[in-house]
Amino acid sequence: LILTTKPEKLIIQAAADALAHAVEAYLSRIASPFTEMQSLKAIDLIMRNLEDAVNTRSLDSLEQLSVASISASMAFSNAGLGAEHALAHSLGGYFDIPHGNVHPILLTAVMRFNLDYSPEKLATIGRVILGQRLGSELETAQGGIEKLEEFFASFNVSLKLRHEIEEGKKHYLDKICKMAVNDACNLTNPRPATWKELLAICQEVW
Repeated sequence: LILTTKPEKLIIQAAADALAHAVEAYLSRIASPFTEMQSLKAIDLIMRNLEDAVNTRSLDSLEQLSVASISASMAFSNAGLGAEHALAHSLGGYFDIPHGNVHPILLTAVMRFNLDYSPEKLATIGRVILGQRLGSELETAQGGIEKLEEFFASFNVSLKLRHEIEEGKKHYLDKICKMAVNDACNLTNPRPATWKELLAICQEVW
């Protein structure tokens, strides 16, 4: 019953982090059939259970989110993560932003950044998120990303970096991206990312 004591903010933060774990592990350069299976299961469970967990504190939904978190952890502990977590580590460490707050801001932007390098995998993620395939792989991938943005927007979360960082501190982003590019998570991102490309992502979501 300890799950029922979690406040709304913590439920969302934990689920957003687990979702980022699952997506990035699935796209990782060193993903395997084992980790891919765990990733897709986690994405499906989070998309289907987070709203109910937040709105009703349903024990079943909370348990399904816990299963999703473990599945995503099994995936990323074997496959690694990507550029989104590389940025999240540096941004969170420098500005003391709660880790789960960063993912609704960054995740879809990094997915778009990776689209040309992982179209098939992002289409598979899109199919899980949408519950269907669209006309083409690209349409399915883009549709999944758009649906995920709508999903995050339905919760009480920050959707822009400026909601977490003061305008007067924006100039620190150069320094942060130069740190993030050396994060181990960046090594397994499907698309090689320079610090300037990471900065462009941050500016996109500012």
